[in-house]
Amino acid sequence: MRMFGRVLVTAITVLGLLGAGAAPAFADEKGNLTDFSSMTAIPVGGLVVRNIPGGGLPWAITSGTGTVSQKGVVEVTVTGLVLKASGINPIHSFEATVSCLTPDGVANVMTGGFPASVPGGNSHIHATVDLPRPCKDPIVFVGISPAGRWFAMSNPDSQPSAGF
Repeated sequence: MRMFGRVLVTAITVLGLLGAGAAPAFADEKGNLTDFSSMTAIPVGGLVVRNIPGGGLPWAITSGTGTVSQKGVVEVTVTGLVLKASGINPIHSFEATVSCLTPDGVANVMTGGFPASVPGGNSHIHATVDLPRPCKDPIVFVGISPAGRWFAMSNPDSQPSAGF
């Protein structure tokens, strides 16, 4: 009986290790780490979320959509990302930051800057980033490049609960 218990424990351990190595990413039904069809603008200047400082003033956003694939392909489109008080975007370049929870804490990876319309605040970001593994509960932030301050963050439609 003791031998059976040892064999069982060893088999479970081996299967667990094989499963972790064979499945490097958990994805939603579309194969993405996260999908979102809306974003929330920073309501109060300077708000820090996941170690990322927010812009100095409140912002507003008309729409924001995007995905992050298991391979780190980041696709984000924002429309009308503007300062709340003036309704104008003064920034010429936006970047996306993918923020992940890892066993070591928060890990943030950024795209480069992509053109943003002034004064409209429209931008399309398409880049590939080196995601940490695992990457659990990802949030996508859009903000200023290269300063790394965020103006809007994703509201996930779907995320696998097991992480990446």
